Amino acid sequence: MAPAVVSRSEALATGQPRYFTGLACKNGHVGERYVASKTCCVCANSAANKVKAKDRAKYTASSIAWGRANPQKVAQYQRIQNAKRPGKRNLWTMNYRSAKDERMPSWLNDAEQFELECVYTYCAALRRVGLDYHVDHMVPLRGQRVSGLHVPWNLQVIPGRENTRKGNAFNG
Repeated sequence: MAPAVVSRSEALATGQPRYFTGLACKNGHVGERYVASKTCCVCANSAANKVKAKDRAKYTASSIAWGRANPQKVAQYQRIQNAKRPGKRNLWTMNYRSAKDERMPSWLNDAEQFELECVYTYCAALRRVGLDYHVDHMVPLRGQRVSGLHVPWNLQVIPGRENTRKGNAFNG
């Protein structure tokens, strides 16, 4: 369903960033246009993606640098996104815990289960003193190539940044 037709002057008067004429742009896109430049949004996004694709490393580095320089804006953006989808984080946590339970073998003895608890307790102690550490599964529980078990010898306590960078990858 197409948006309602709004002229550029109406959008400008009401402070809207985009407007919709219902007419195709020079490239044939029938979509919204930016008030400031009169450019078709689809064309502008396509041009921006081409620039990003040419030097992905530069774009990524500048995005990371901006995030480090503007932590309040990043946190604000994340709060807004979480407010839009309040159950998404809870769903992710529930799925992760379920995967952990499914990947814990029934043959673990009490000593090995105690080792599991100790790893998480150690990581929690590091976090309580202000260090950002995570418990990581060296072989991911839900990897694309391989899936590991939730056992003590598959766990490591690593800095949070390193764990975030590693993601769900297996580097073995």
